Amino acid sequence: MIAYLEGQILRSEANLIVLKTSDGVGYAVHVSQHLAVKSSPEEFITLHIYTNVREDDISLYGFQKLEEKELFEMLIKTSGVGPKLGLAVLSVLYMSTSSNLINKAVEQLSKFPGIGKKTAVKLCLDLKDQLKRHPISGFEAGPAGSSKTGLTLSGTEIDGVFSALKNLGYTEKEILPVLRETGSSDLPFEGRLKKALSLLTPLR
Repeated sequence: MIAYLEGQILRSEANLIVLKTSDGVGYAVHVSQHLAVKSSPEEFITLHIYTNVREDDISLYGFQKLEEKELFEMLIKTSGVGPKLGLAVLSVLYMSTSSNLINKAVEQLSKFPGIGKKTAVKLCLDLKDQLKRHPISGFEAGPAGSSKTGLTLSGTEIDGVFSALKNLGYTEKEILPVLRETGSSDLPFEGRLKKALSLLTPLR
């Protein structure tokens, strides 16, 4: 399995570069849009590589920082996120500073084809949970119990969960029974919202 490459860029395209190593082999490597745009032919770069192996394909994904690769691997462990989508998501997340990484991600991710607002919320909540358990330098998730998803409106945490679910398109009739199940728990905002979504999803 390839884990690291260094060499000269032969050419770059949208989300892809061809990297020529010292032994003369050229590797097609999927990269973030940001890296592809700023890369130029003949430039020497080093990349941390994630190798994705399938029955009919072996694909390489490259990252200039090890932290980027770690976050990418965290992303693709989330249900419904494959390597190509994970790379696209990473491009958005990495354009945010560490302090607003989760705050702005929902709005940005919901614009991706195939990712609606509900999926974006779930992805961000899952990602934040994983970052709390396995911190990555530069991608802090915020203190436990804080409402950093950008979804809480004014009022109590219950009001925030209600408003968030309304914004996601659920009706009051659907939301209220679920709030009764989550309202008495000691969960922080993210935990309440995640539990509520898990209860609401089978209803749709």
